[in-house]
Amino acid sequence: MAFSVTWEQDGSGRIFLQGHLNRDTVPMLRRRLFREVLNRRVARLCVNLSSVDRMDTAGLALLVELRNALARQNGELCLDGVTESVRRLIDLARLNNLLVVSD
Repeated sequence: MAFSVTWEQDGSGRIFLQGHLNRDTVPMLRRRLFREVLNRRVARLCVNLSSVDRMDTAGLALLVELRNALARQNGELCLDGVTESVRRLIDLARLNNLLVVSD
């Protein structure tokens, strides 16, 4: 799982994820992402999932954790580039009211 982060002057950020977002990759990604993101005051963070090949419930849990951590800092998480399979997973888990998907 590779990722890159870009920061805007207004305090918002964008994360591009690439590869598999699953139980094998989430632990390392969680440590790296939280270190990179939560050391800042982030108003809005958009995660681009267009290059995520596969995601399971561990990946979904990571997105919820990230969303909750940002909310505690009065920030928000949005998801873009969401593939149909990821959208189905979000819907099946009934998280579509919690995770904001941009079209």
